Amino acid sequence: MAVELKSLGAWKRALEEGGLTEEGVKKKKPLSERNTKIAIFLMPTLFLFLMFMTLTILPWYTGLILAMALFFALHHIVTRVLLDKANYTDSVTQSPYFAGIIAASMVWVGYAWVSRLVHQTQSHAFSHLIFALSFGLCAYNFFRAISLDPGSCPKPASDAELKSIIEDLASEGRLNGQTFCIQCMARKPLRSKHCRVCDRCIGRHDHHCPWVWNCIGYNNHRQFLLFVSTLVIGIVTFDYLTFAYFSSVPIPTGPGTISPSCILPDNLCAITSYDTFLVSVAVWATLQLSWTLVLLFSQYWQVARQMTTLEVSNLGRYGFMGGRGGASLNGQMGHQHRHAASDDASSSSDLTPTGVHNHNHRGMCAGCGSGFLMNLLGFDRFTKGKAADGLKRAAKAPNPFDLGMIGNCKDFWTSGRELGVEYDRLYDVPPEGFVEAKKRRLAEEGDDAHATDGRKSLGKSLLMGFGLRRGGSSRAGYEPLSQV
Repeated sequence: MAVELKSLGAWKRALEEGGLTEEGVKKKKPLSERNTKIAIFLMPTLFLFLMFMTLTILPWYTGLILAMALFFALHHIVTRVLLDKANYTDSVTQSPYFAGIIAASMVWVGYAWVSRLVHQTQSHAFSHLIFALSFGLCAYNFFRAISLDPGSCPKPASDAELKSIIEDLASEGRLNGQTFCIQCMARKPLRSKHCRVCDRCIGRHDHHCPWVWNCIGYNNHRQFLLFVSTLVIGIVTFDYLTFAYFSSVPIPTGPGTISPSCILPDNLCAITSYDTFLVSVAVWATLQLSWTLVLLFSQYWQVARQMTTLEVSNLGRYGFMGGRGGASLNGQMGHQHRHAASDDASSSSDLTPTGVHNHNHRGMCAGCGSGFLMNLLGFDRFTKGKAADGLKRAAKAPNPFDLGMIGNCKDFWTSGRELGVEYDRLYDVPPEGFVEAKKRRLAEEGDDAHATDGRKSLGKSLLMGFGLRRGGSSRAGYEPLSQV
């Protein structure tokens, strides 16, 4: 049938995605699924060591070539052997590969610090303290961001509950992609999104991050931001201690100690010849600043604006924050009228695993290697499609969750307690606003409580926070702009 329909390529791709051979037999992998994940996570540690030692032992002109060959070999083994994929990009972001690269980088940075910097730069005690704290907090929050549930949204407990939800939404004219997830067969909270990689709806979804092998949602967003913050501080401190190390040790600069083929200035040639391993680790760590600085500043800006990466992207694509990835504005709002074909084409898009949207413009290369790299480094949020438009509109877009910079930061670090919401069960925006709704709810709880323990009940409410009722009074949903 595939040959007759001239769709042989699509048929082979479908078999490949399903892990089947052309005969329909399940492909055998060299390791079990669990051992494959462990191997992928640990392999970067070994290969980074081999790369650093290659640069240390061999001359620079051969060491660089072999180091790049080792990195390609690592990528080839992970994608073609362990994952058994046809190309070098499919499913690699769904594996712990990039998380393993971060973990391996931390291992060798810590090794270089303990074996070299601690003994030779004892006069910089404060810098060592800062690095030790940032390294420990970075490692802790890194593994917490991986292991924590990002904030999975609840599903109906029974078919009767599911039927009731669908009937209620249909009777209100709100049964669409914004309010109901077909993949999970559950009601979608505001600011949530169904992640294709994790295959679940995540409350206050920010993006899917391959560097921590997890989605970033309301339940692990704080750990992710602390991880990135301490990672930047640790890299800067490590670079400073490395500079202090080479400034304090006597480095021979004679002709016999410097390679005549070195193209760097004499001082740098002497430094690289004296301790090539430390220089290689420092350069590798400094390269991580290329994406961590962009990610750090954009994340803090979004926290101050009470927005997520997904919402900034939707502002550029749809003009409002509550859009659903993969559908046009008319389709997701349930409109019956249709625009011209050019309008539909301009509004259709795909969603990348990291939560950043890619537009399918004519004449552009979909899935190019450069786009994959930009996606991993986090630069595509500023360069692809209409992402820049979202950044421009973010300062003026209506946002019912905005409490001001201080209030937004408090709400972020308390996981919704400042607004008084539970993001995995937030289905409506109260007509009077979140602040007034919280005050009214606390006042009602205070009136119902006994006089002797009224203060205790109010204090507990302020500390613990409560979510909005499931079927709130607002029927408009999360629609910052007039769309109906």
